[in-house]
Amino acid sequence: MSYRFQVIPAIDILDGKVVRLHQGDYGQTRDYRRDPAEQLRQFVEQGAELIHLVDLNAARDGDRAVNREKIGATLQAARECKVRVELGGGLRDLSSIEAMLQLGVDRCILGTAAVKQPELVRSAVDQFGAEHIVVGVDALDGQVRVSGWEESSGVSVSQFLAQLEVQGCTEVIFTDISRDGALAGPALSALEAVLEWSGMRIVASGGISALSDLQTLIDLRHPRLVGVITGKAIYEGKLDLAEALRLASAV
Repeated sequence: MSYRFQVIPAIDILDGKVVRLHQGDYGQTRDYRRDPAEQLRQFVEQGAELIHLVDLNAARDGDRAVNREKIGATLQAARECKVRVELGGGLRDLSSIEAMLQLGVDRCILGTAAVKQPELVRSAVDQFGAEHIVVGVDALDGQVRVSGWEESSGVSVSQFLAQLEVQGCTEVIFTDISRDGALAGPALSALEAVLEWSGMRIVASGGISALSDLQTLIDLRHPRLVGVITGKAIYEGKLDLAEALRLASAV
């Protein structure tokens, strides 16, 4: 491969707690009773260079106040550890994106807003640079989901990807919601379709349950598959992050 494949550990925060949802269902949460900032430090100690941070309350209803204190403390920990962070959830205008970048977030992840306000992607890329703007493409049955995955947008994945390329987006995070938090392995057919449809860089998310799943993605040897996000497998003790990072570094 001509690029560096990254393993990106996830910290999802709901009501101030580190949780994982099952297939995007807010009614099926697992509370891991961990402090987000301390979890970030542990990931850094194991070798992580980029952390995926999501404000689930803000993703669902746009309310960023619920987790403001925890998000702030986690970003402070990231600055102290000198680790990069990408943040998603509730970023629905240029001012909120700018505020997060000023707090040290390296990459802002647009989700619902990228679907409902298509012009925002172009404006954000123009103002802040494509390297700081990533779009989350969260799909179920071929349709893009919004509002914390609870609503269907009525937009197909292929249509959305084409739109994003025109708007100047260069990297997306693709999540097959049916696999997220299910520890059932990555959705290879859906991922391969996305790689075929789009010329953008793709980060896969959802379904990783073991090192063998990570190896499966690496074995695709696709030049635009640049990484994978994993959370539940780490928290459940099924995936050793340090080992996963070593495997990815050998690519």
